[in-house]
Amino acid sequence: MPYSDSLAIENIITAVDHHLIVAFLDLSGHFEYVNENFCRATQYSSEEMINAHFSKLLHESHDPEKLAEAMKQISQGNIWQVELLNRKKDGSPYWVNSTIVPLLNQEGKPSRYFTYKVDVTERVEVEEKLKETEQKLKLSVSELNYLKHVLDQSSIVTIIDRDRNILYANEQFGQLMKHRPVDIIGKSLDVLNARCHPDSFYEAMWETVYQGEIWSGEIQTENKDGETRWTNTQIFPFVNDSGQATFIFVSHDITHAKEAEQLVLRSEKLSVLGELAAGIAHEIRNPLTSLKGFTALLEEGETATNKKTYISVIKSEIDRIEHTVNELMMLAKPKKAQLMPLKIEELVRSVCEFLKPEFTMKNIELSCNGHHPSAEVLCEGNQIKQVVMNVLKNAVEAMNRGGRIHISYRYEEKKMAIIVKDDGPGMPEEVLKKIDTPFYTTKPTGNGLGIPVCLNIMKLHHGEMNISSVPGAGTTVELVLPY
Repeated sequence: MPYSDSLAIENIITAVDHHLIVAFLDLSGHFEYVNENFCRATQYSSEEMINAHFSKLLHESHDPEKLAEAMKQISQGNIWQVELLNRKKDGSPYWVNSTIVPLLNQEGKPSRYFTYKVDVTERVEVEEKLKETEQKLKLSVSELNYLKHVLDQSSIVTIIDRDRNILYANEQFGQLMKHRPVDIIGKSLDVLNARCHPDSFYEAMWETVYQGEIWSGEIQTENKDGETRWTNTQIFPFVNDSGQATFIFVSHDITHAKEAEQLVLRSEKLSVLGELAAGIAHEIRNPLTSLKGFTALLEEGETATNKKTYISVIKSEIDRIEHTVNELMMLAKPKKAQLMPLKIEELVRSVCEFLKPEFTMKNIELSCNGHHPSAEVLCEGNQIKQVVMNVLKNAVEAMNRGGRIHISYRYEEKKMAIIVKDDGPGMPEEVLKKIDTPFYTTKPTGNGLGIPVCLNIMKLHHGEMNISSVPGAGTTVELVLPY
């Protein structure tokens, strides 16, 4: 479906507009969408670029072999990265590092292309200057200081010796890795490396630079705080005056770009899943209605106790199927929220009262700190009740041996939050990362649709659902709504 019809993709584009040059192209290479950063970089308006071919931006001195290889790779469904020389509307040249992501249809073939770009003109100019100065074999002290200053300001720079010990790291490297540069000089680069790639990746990288060739690629790592970071890195082999080999790492943080890529791919998957879910739900709902009707008739006319028990089990299972079908329909085509002002604390309290027998049966102690009983929020009451109930039921199911659930509220100028905290076992990070994936569940009887449906409801309310968890210390869910 066109990106313009997809609310999820529009939300993602809005989130990354401040960081990236973004565009969508059809299979023939014509622009379907460009963002404001794209227009600023090219000097063209979006009206001038929509339906224009990408070749309109190519500089006459661009490398046709690089372009041909890129087109070959993406037509086969491969994500490809390429640096190309482009020209602005006024004819001035600029370099971009483009990552092109084929968006695949249900048959696994490209349906269109998503590309995000980073303007690397400054870096390329610096690299070209480095090459020129190497050829001349003579650099003045002032030139060296200037190049160092430009590199330090525009890039993450590290110099490594042949034994992989750090000889130099600039401030940007320290900011990325959360280390003070002075504390890591002399330490092994391998000690700081989180080994996020297989050994073969690092072996191929070092083999390339040990042979005196420049290596270029994307590297994933973890900083001191455990945060995953991605860099676009070039490694330049260099022999100093003493004849010792050193390696200059020039990198750029592309973490935001990688996250945007994953969000776009996830949005496409959810779109396909939604269409599939709608079809399945429609086909199941019709015979399900007949089954419910005839089961009710059987129950009315049956007098044998054992048969009535069997019919009761059948009705219970039919209800469970119907519940799953309804969640599939909500995931595929969420109903437009009919918003009206409701007292939010009263709404939450009504859900708690409804679940009170379950809390008692499961030995759950519930506490609730309300601040503004008259505070009203624009919402669709039944949908927000569904979200709160899902969150509370998940908390109850997580605490098999009883425990405590605490509900509190946070009010700010333009938004408020319902905060549900339990003291259950919590969740490890690998489970937390997948918790919003449809059909992913850790429950023996779960269908994995509860959280995705709740997220859809919160999006329809222009809100957020934030989940944090610490193994052994419980889980906290924040439901943020405009206020």
